[in-house]
Amino acid sequence: MIFWWQHSLIYHPRPYDESYAHALPSNGFAIEYRLPAGPQIAYYIPGSEPVPKRLWLAFCGNGSLALDWTTLLRNYPQNGDGFLLIDYPGYGRNAGYATMASTRASAEAALHALAERLHVEESQFHLGVIGHSLGAAVGFDFAARHRVERMVAIAPFTTLREEGAQVVGGLLSYLLTENYDNRARLSEISRLNPGAKVTIFHGTDDEVIPFRMGQALARKFSFVQFVPVSGADHVSVLDLAREKIIAVMNSKE
Repeated sequence: MIFWWQHSLIYHPRPYDESYAHALPSNGFAIEYRLPAGPQIAYYIPGSEPVPKRLWLAFCGNGSLALDWTTLLRNYPQNGDGFLLIDYPGYGRNAGYATMASTRASAEAALHALAERLHVEESQFHLGVIGHSLGAAVGFDFAARHRVERMVAIAPFTTLREEGAQVVGGLLSYLLTENYDNRARLSEISRLNPGAKVTIFHGTDDEVIPFRMGQALARKFSFVQFVPVSGADHVSVLDLAREKIIAVMNSKE
C-alpha cells in the first residue's frame, strides 16, 4: 500500500488524447521498442542531416508527455540537432508503469532503437539531455551513465526525498522506496564528463519545486550554470525561458 501510494505521488501517467493528433511534426516519426512490461513508443524529430550533429534526449515532467516538448521546440534552429522524445512506461502509449529502473531501461532501449533505425553506432551520437522537473532527475541519471556533452535541467529538485518532505513532511518522506538524488548524480557527472556543460533554469515563483533547490544544486557544483526565471512558476518557466533555453542548447561555448 505504501509503495502504490508513493508511486501515485511521484508519477502521474496519462494517455494521449485527440489534442495530440498533429503534435508530431511532419518530418518526425515514432520509434518502437519493447521492455519486459510490453511495447513502448518514443518519438524522433530529425535535424537537417541524416545523423544528428547533436542528439537531445528529452524527458518530461511527471504529469506531462513526450510530445509536449514539441511546443518548446517549435521553430528550433535548423542546426543539425535531432530530438528523441521519451515517454516513461505507463505514459502515453506505453505499457507498464514507471519506476527508477523502468525509466532508465526505457531511455537505454529508446536510444538503442533509434541507433538501429538510423543505422549508426550509439557511440557516434554527440549527446545532450533536457529535462523538466522529474524529467531533470531522469536526465541527470542518464547523464551519469553516458558521455553527455550538454544538459539543460528545468526546475530540478535536490533529492526526491527532500521534495517529498515539502508535500508529506520530513518523517513520511523517509518511507520513499525510491529516491532520485540529483546531488549524487551531478557528482558522478563531474567525474564521468568533466567537460560537460550543465545549465539549470528555475522559476522564482515555482510553487511545486522550491526555487532554492535549483540554486542549491548550482552552488554545490561550479560547472553548473544557474539561470533564474523571474516571475515563472513550475509550468510557465518552460514558456517564459524558452528563448534562453534554446540559446543555451545552441551555444557554441
